[in-house]
Order: sequence, then structure tokens, then C-alpha cells
Amino acid sequence: MVQKLAKVLKGIDKISEFTAKSFSYIVLLIVALQAFEVVRRYILKSPTDWSWELATMLTGVSWMVGVAWVLKEGKHVRTDIIYGRLSKKWQAIIDIVFFGFIFTPFVGVLLWKTTQNAFFAWSIDERTFSMWGPPIAPSKTIFALSFFLLALQGIAKLLRDIIYVVKGEEV
Repeated sequence: MVQKLAKVLKGIDKISEFTAKSFSYIVLLIVALQAFEVVRRYILKSPTDWSWELATMLTGVSWMVGVAWVLKEGKHVRTDIIYGRLSKKWQAIIDIVFFGFIFTPFVGVLLWKTTQNAFFAWSIDERTFSMWGPPIAPSKTIFALSFFLLALQGIAKLLRDIIYVVKGEEV
């Protein structure tokens, strides 16, 4: 049973990593957009109405898609004064408690609300309040999917910690 679960958990890990790495190339597009805008604004004296806003939207998307992978890699900000000195088993116990009482409700509510916001944005063709006014529903949809991936990765981490505490083996 643990071997089957390990395959599922590795699948979740692969999805998180693939998605984050795929979206990381958006950074190159953002740099190109910013360079384009600088040339248009300061050299050609003809700024665009859309490049800064598009770069901002793409930056938010690229950050959000990466959160599940960051959790998989254990790179979220943590104060390790005490935690880092504990045994792996005690670290897993603390993670189980905090994931149960803080992470799960927090991510659950964010997943629920971002999904609601995405559906609402699509239903009213929501747009930003700028001159360009692009649709905002695609970004909101990616935010909701990002929280779904984060929830999946959180479940994977929680299951790994539980298995480690109960069986003493890493999955």
C-alpha cells in the first residue's frame, strides 16, 4: 500500500515541478516586455498603455504557479531556531500539527475563494480598470489552479510526514 501511495505522491511532485518550471519561462517574457517599454517610453517617447500591466499580471501568475514546487522543495520561509535542531521525527510531528491547524484551513479557504472569484470573473467578463482593460479571468483562474496544486502538494507532504512518524520510513 505504501508503494502505491509513494507513486501517487511522486506524481504530485512531478506535476508541481513541471508546472512551476514551465511557467518560469514567463520571466523571460516579462524582461522582454519591460525592455520594450523602456525603449518605447524613453527613447521613442511613445509609451504603451499595456506593457506594465501585462508584466504585472504575468509576474503574479509566475509567482503563484511556483508555490507548490517551493513547498515540495521545502523552501518556504521558516524560522529554524528550534525546528532545525529537532530530530526528523519531531519535525514531522510539528509539521503534521501545523499543517492540520494552519495550512489546511488557510489553503482550503484560499482555494475556495479564488475558485469563486475565477468563475465570477468569467461570468461577467471582468476586466481591469485601466485604459487597456484586459480580461482578468485568466489570471484569476491560474491563481485558483495554483492553490489547487498547493493543496495537493500539502496533502502529499502531510501524508509523507504521517508515514514517517508511524512507520519511520521516508516516502
